[in-house]
Amino acid sequence: SNNLRLRGGEQLGNKMFNIFSQQMRGLLLLCVVGVALGCSNILVSKGASADGYTHVSYNADDAALFGALPRWAAADHEADAMRDVYSWDLGIYLGSIPEAAHTLNVFGNANEKGVVIGETTHGGLEVLSNFGKDSRNGTVIDYGSLIWLTLQRASTAREAIDVMVDLCTEYGYASDMEGFSIADKNEVWYVELLGRGNYEKGVLYVAVRIPEGYVAAHANQARITDEFLNCDDPAWCKCSRDIVEFATKYGFYDPGGGEPFSFSGVFDPVTFEGARFCEARVWYVFSQVSSDFDAEYYLPYAQGRDLSRRMPLYVKASNPVSRDQMHTLMSSHYENSWFDPAVDVGAGPEHTPYRWNDLSWDYEDATYVNERIVGTQYTGWHFVATVRDDGNLPDPARAVLWWGADDHSFSPKIPVHGGASQIHPGYDDMDCTGRSVCRRDRGLPGTVTDFSFDSAWWLSNLVADVAYTRMDRAKPVILKAKAELEAEFESQLEELDLELQVRKTKSNTIADLLSTHAVDVSTKALQTWQQLWQQLMVSFIDGKVTVDNPDDHVCGCSKQSARFSDEWKQKYLADTGDKYLEEEASNAGGENIATLLRGAEMATERAAATKKFKSRPKLSIKGV
Repeated sequence: SNNLRLRGGEQLGNKMFNIFSQQMRGLLLLCVVGVALGCSNILVSKGASADGYTHVSYNADDAALFGALPRWAAADHEADAMRDVYSWDLGIYLGSIPEAAHTLNVFGNANEKGVVIGETTHGGLEVLSNFGKDSRNGTVIDYGSLIWLTLQRASTAREAIDVMVDLCTEYGYASDMEGFSIADKNEVWYVELLGRGNYEKGVLYVAVRIPEGYVAAHANQARITDEFLNCDDPAWCKCSRDIVEFATKYGFYDPGGGEPFSFSGVFDPVTFEGARFCEARVWYVFSQVSSDFDAEYYLPYAQGRDLSRRMPLYVKASNPVSRDQMHTLMSSHYENSWFDPAVDVGAGPEHTPYRWNDLSWDYEDATYVNERIVGTQYTGWHFVATVRDDGNLPDPARAVLWWGADDHSFSPKIPVHGGASQIHPGYDDMDCTGRSVCRRDRGLPGTVTDFSFDSAWWLSNLVADVAYTRMDRAKPVILKAKAELEAEFESQLEELDLELQVRKTKSNTIADLLSTHAVDVSTKALQTWQQLWQQLMVSFIDGKVTVDNPDDHVCGCSKQSARFSDEWKQKYLADTGDKYLEEEASNAGGENIATLLRGAEMATERAAATKKFKSRPKLSIKGV
């Protein structure tokens, strides 16, 4: 089966199978309306980073994606050993391939050699998609498996590109068009890759190294045009040699049509949705890191209103980019920009940037959109990776993933290394890659449909959900706790680095140190976040704010109501008018009141009492 996956990663509803058959150039045989992955990546070269190291960030966005760390231990394999391959998106068995003689240790999206890989799904032309196909179609490796198989086999970023292409050529690629971010201690590469559909086996790809001092980003829309095709310098770019020939042969491109060939333009043409839901995220990142980037000029493109103003593949950083800044960007919601969703009526009184009614919605005869923010609520897991070019550190400690489950904005980040092999069960996915059946079989806590207080993903969701409806009140509390915890982890990491430098030649000791550290920080994060959720429940239950009050001898607290801005009050009154206006009671109808009081005398006495004794304001009564 095959998912028809729409940009942005929104869950569109229950899976519905629509079988149809067409002969026009092998158009998709089966579509499933379901859940899509819509991710965001930022790539920072050594020369653009504040610490002089390479960085890659990744938000894996999907409401149905469980957040936990997959891992594979380094191993030697027999000549006839096979590796079963399961689709990351669908969870189905795709086929088996021979194991490599030796496979490297992989922890999350990093390996023991300091290689890190992230991705975003571009989709591309449906007719070239192999999504959902398996070994019966000659395609075995989906994009998720391709990442982890490559990490088990590659020691550098350049080698990773070659391994990816070789695996897909040999065993077939079973996915849509993808964009991959690949980093090692020296270089950062961006790769766009797609299958050849039913026409041919293998893939078409272009790989580009990000120049020193520059920053790149991608978010579900192909970005490479024509400038890197047929590159003859493998130190800076690589590509399939028959890209234009393939596109021409099968009618995707007409050389005589007067338009220059563009890799993204041919295989993933930008649309309104591609610009507004995808490229707008890149626009925002570029606007925050580069003064050379003309954000005003490219704004109509990001809005989806002028698709001719294609943005550059990468931009020169105006100031060194720090890891903290990358976390801020990966948590961003278009703050203070044209797209900022926290300032309109949909944000409610507490300025939430989140929307619950999908990325598009209809009213009467028109379709409207919600902004696809970078730091979205339906992220499954995420990281910002640092790959350290430090001769004093052993290879297994080079790649550090500052990793979190759920929404990047509110999740605690734990530092784990590509050379680690153990972690607290609440963060562990073993080799399940999110498959619920596998997790249950392995006794791991939680799935998307099985709640567990022992799961980092569920605890992160609990904490974030408090912020979603109480943004102005709860967000500062969560971010303060997050900053304090991560500062503690940074200090511990510095201590670990010193110990690793002393023992860098003792491989077994290094692996044990990295695993012990991963268990320690993951255990601490789980304990802290469970306590934080309990604190948030006490502080913000029932929409009130609970504050200490030693003068109260019942609960020792006061319950305060939220206070909203005048700007919100204006929006509210524009909708409701004087419906909720508080007025003095009118004398009209006094005769009826007197009648009800059984006569003029009773009415007079009551009026006198009212003048003498003032009623207690109703709003001062506890519980009103």
